Amino acid sequence: MSRQQNKSENDFKIVVSTLPGLEKTLAGELLALGGKEITEHTRAVSCVGDLGFLYKINFNLRTGLRVLRPIKNFVAADIKALYNEIKKIDWSGYMEKNGTLWIEASLNSEFFNHSQYVAQVTKDAIADQFRAASGIRPSVNKERSDLRIHLHIYKDEVTVSLDSSGESLHKRGYRNATNLAPLNEALAAGMILLSGWERHITFLDPMCGSATISIEAALIANRIPPGYYRDDFGFIRWKNFDENLWNLIQEKSIDRITDHQPQILASDISANVLKKAKSNILNAKVEDVVKVKTTSFFDLQPATSRGMIFLNPPYGERMEKDDIPKLYKEIGDKLKKDFSGHTAWMITSNLEAIKKIGLHPSRKMTLYNGALECKFLKFEMYSGTKKTKHKSHPE
Repeated sequence: MSRQQNKSENDFKIVVSTLPGLEKTLAGELLALGGKEITEHTRAVSCVGDLGFLYKINFNLRTGLRVLRPIKNFVAADIKALYNEIKKIDWSGYMEKNGTLWIEASLNSEFFNHSQYVAQVTKDAIADQFRAASGIRPSVNKERSDLRIHLHIYKDEVTVSLDSSGESLHKRGYRNATNLAPLNEALAAGMILLSGWERHITFLDPMCGSATISIEAALIANRIPPGYYRDDFGFIRWKNFDENLWNLIQEKSIDRITDHQPQILASDISANVLKKAKSNILNAKVEDVVKVKTTSFFDLQPATSRGMIFLNPPYGERMEKDDIPKLYKEIGDKLKKDFSGHTAWMITSNLEAIKKIGLHPSRKMTLYNGALECKFLKFEMYSGTKKTKHKSHPE
């Protein structure tokens, strides 16, 4: 996707990273928020906007991970050239001499093969510049640095960016209790957006774990900004931070929150697991929207004739691997028996077990939960005989 719009003198390039498979979804979000010149890349989307737009997308993006502002591009084929080019940048325009910084590097280059060493050399170049000018050098602080810098090196092409997000945006701030193999919040939101779920459709999350999928659904249904729960972003410590503009952006975003009451049911067989889910739901302030029930998926009966089911079953991370194929067969049998008229979406990384489900997916996508490659599958549970329905084909 690429969209050209008028660019103002206050606009600059912005790059937003995301999880693989969510690029198109993120591009749609940026367009809806007012982004210009939107272009999809691998694991990222670039656009153009001003400082207020940068604040707004940090606060509102559901599938973004980091919002980067590129400040310099150059060519370097060795460490010495990298050091010299970094030192040419006037870092006093971005941070104080006694400030703190943190540097991360991503490499796809035959010239550089150690990201930590690249980060160390970058830090040395910046520190040496400050020390030469003032006798004081900034220190390193990973947790709450005044300036977080990201280096992207492809072959000999180096892009230096400021990371405006601080912590990754998937860390919303509402989740302080998780179970084994928790689902990334940005991935959960992306799954819901990819599914096309609308808030008038009953939403079932019958293996809810930490309730991340249900909470993200509640946020989407009521336009609650994902950044609503966070009190810290990287740009707050930038030298050009505009507090009045930031307050205005937050107020306008919060004013859009609605008070709809969609039917969202989060359930799990484990009462202990649901304690954590309830804690997260309370933190997200959506306890009036997300209803919680202790029950096995196999005892669950649909309350409405149609609905959308999101299944995140164990796929080897949370239970004995030998039990997985049997579980998936039982899931397929349950869907066929009791959930006609519903649409079921499943995310799994167990490609062998999915063959046991006995259902043909009408859509199939590849997504990632962290480094774990997963398939996101759609199953349409027809009421009556399937032969009378138009069969769609996997993508």
